Amino acid sequence: MTLALTIGQPDHLDVNERPLSLQRRVHRAIASHTEFSLDRIVTQDNRVKYTNAGRPKSSADHLDEVFRLMRELNEAGVGSHALGRLSETGSSFRRALEDICAKVAETFSGKPLIYVELGPEPVKTGFIVKTLLELGVEIDRYIAVDINPMSSAHMRAALEEILPDTPLEFVTTSFDAFRLSDAVEDDGPAALITMLGFQEGNDDPFVVNQWLRDIARPGDYLLSESQLYADRHIENIPAFYAHPAMQRFSRIAFEQAVDRSAPSVNRFFLLPVTFHDGQTAQVAILGEEFSSTIKGRNLHVSNFCLKLNLDQYRHYRRHGGHFEITGETLTDDETLHFQLSRRI
Repeated sequence: MTLALTIGQPDHLDVNERPLSLQRRVHRAIASHTEFSLDRIVTQDNRVKYTNAGRPKSSADHLDEVFRLMRELNEAGVGSHALGRLSETGSSFRRALEDICAKVAETFSGKPLIYVELGPEPVKTGFIVKTLLELGVEIDRYIAVDINPMSSAHMRAALEEILPDTPLEFVTTSFDAFRLSDAVEDDGPAALITMLGFQEGNDDPFVVNQWLRDIARPGDYLLSESQLYADRHIENIPAFYAHPAMQRFSRIAFEQAVDRSAPSVNRFFLLPVTFHDGQTAQVAILGEEFSSTIKGRNLHVSNFCLKLNLDQYRHYRRHGGHFEITGETLTDDETLHFQLSRRI
């Protein structure tokens, strides 16, 4: 069996690797359900697209553009009063975000919190922080954790206006290497850890569960955001990936990994993947089709993100007994979801 070229992890599969990484599962799903055979698929670990490893700082313009593209997507979401809403009085993305902020304020009930952001972005963060402050929440300090080194300058500029007297800390590392217990004194306030922008969908849910378990201390809270797979509104998933910002993101990833000058055609797939517990979920795959004289038509996978249904999302949050769900809000179409959970 010929394995496809991979970037960011070894080409061979270690016999001791259990379970298969989501990257491997995505790779095999594409080969099983599309016209691309294994040897014509180029996949990357999602994290590679947000780092500049091995390159000089002067060559990081693409990371700055990636950050700005994600900001553009959040401006569209937070700025809309209709996204996800099915009636004039229904719940939009913005309303669902406001409602989960109210649950956070009720949860902390006047006690200070440490705001910890996994994968910071100024638009949505600014909206959340302002809303929490209006609801009387005291933010003791802010900690951002990101593998993209270009995010700190943007975040500092935005947050210094909103939180002028609050200590700001920026940590450039991967989520699996960060421990809040190492960053905060033993008697420090409880934290609100945010993981927004569908980031959880970029890795196997068992892996993400372990990261979050290790990051959070008992008594800390997790605020997460997801795009769910809802049978009645499946079309919302390809619509999101058809946004010009996502298509530009896909092209940037292709240029960095394959060829800056070669032409490509944007492709999207929504395919099933099965986890080692037997559950099957859908994965959204964004890529660039390109041609080479050796292999003909090929596919570079620019992004992949799990789209769990609501029951699955709850199931994997509770897996292992590390978190209890304390609050949830949804848009009317049940495709955009915020969840508040407590580390046990």
